[in-house]
Amino acid sequence: MPWEGIGSDDPVPHALGDGENPIRRDIAVHPPRDRTGTGSIDLVTRPARGWEGIAGLAEPGERQALDDLQALLPSDPAARGETVREAIAWLSANLGDPRLTASRCADFGPTIAGLGVPPQRLEALAMLLVDALRANPPSPPLRADEEAALRDAGRLVARWLESGAAGAAHEPTHWSAVVTQCHRRRVDLAELTLRTYLPYPCPPGMRAVVEAPRLPGRWRECWVGSLPETDRTVRLHVPLYRGDPIGAELVERTGPGDRLRLRVPVGEPADLSGDGPLLFVAHRDAVAPVVAALTALRASAPEPARRDVTVYWPTPVERDAYRLAGLAPPGTLVIRDRFPADGADAAADGRDWSGHRAFVAGTAVSTADDADRIARAGVPAARTVIAAIG
Repeated sequence: MPWEGIGSDDPVPHALGDGENPIRRDIAVHPPRDRTGTGSIDLVTRPARGWEGIAGLAEPGERQALDDLQALLPSDPAARGETVREAIAWLSANLGDPRLTASRCADFGPTIAGLGVPPQRLEALAMLLVDALRANPPSPPLRADEEAALRDAGRLVARWLESGAAGAAHEPTHWSAVVTQCHRRRVDLAELTLRTYLPYPCPPGMRAVVEAPRLPGRWRECWVGSLPETDRTVRLHVPLYRGDPIGAELVERTGPGDRLRLRVPVGEPADLSGDGPLLFVAHRDAVAPVVAALTALRASAPEPARRDVTVYWPTPVERDAYRLAGLAPPGTLVIRDRFPADGADAAADGRDWSGHRAFVAGTAVSTADDADRIARAGVPAARTVIAAIG
């Protein structure tokens, strides 16, 4: 293979879960430094370009493969490059063992199908990726035989992935994730940072469905306070409820290095479309999806832009485990109190809430109460999204 993998101390996994990407973590890949021997030819005919320039390499029939590639890679350029480097490093280290490589790629297939990439398009996707690698220096030019080997490897991987994707209809799609950090914000609240091998499609407001490592087959919904499609990082905020064995497992006995499984996220995302006013109402322990929504708003708008965003959050200052002021877009108003009890109180400050889109997060009891308050304040139910856990 025309690539050398220089890795960390992390071993190559020997027993990966279904849907897990068989790639070593934290691997830097460097191509050979000397390609000036006999037979080397320069196949690079285009100038250097970023990943945004891959579209120029695609023939009309390959444009769908380009969309597939964007669906399977993180949106952050650094994370995107890391993902490709890891994949090449793992393949270069393991293609000599077809049984292992075929098995791990087949395990990976269902997750790819879950992200909406049909098996029949995988070979075109692999060839497009090879073209992108060939046309994007600083890698030295490939010899003709090296490029042919890379294309053959891509076709093999596509075939193995297609075999695995064919089984996706027989079991729920899930992602494998490694816990990289565990932060106990309170005795009854933990924030777990996970790293997935494919982007986890969880827009702000939706909940992750998580299997605790030592309770196989038992699943729990968890708040997500990040944008997982950006860099493959999922931040779970797990409050511990009474009679909550899975929550206790996640909060008290889960730490770095543990592997969790995630199913397709559930719920309805917060509606952040347009530029109209937004109202967020979060119960005490349900501020994580609001954090994700505010982060998305800040990332999508220029710094000078201001949007009418109001957050009601009944948490005393001394129990504030989050710094919303640093996350929110300019002009966001954070009110540390419950949303007013009735329409008259809600309008006491002269505000008209009827034009707002609302997002409410909390427990089943708290969201029912808050949704009723919001409706009495004039926000139509059609423009209100409810998210509840516990």
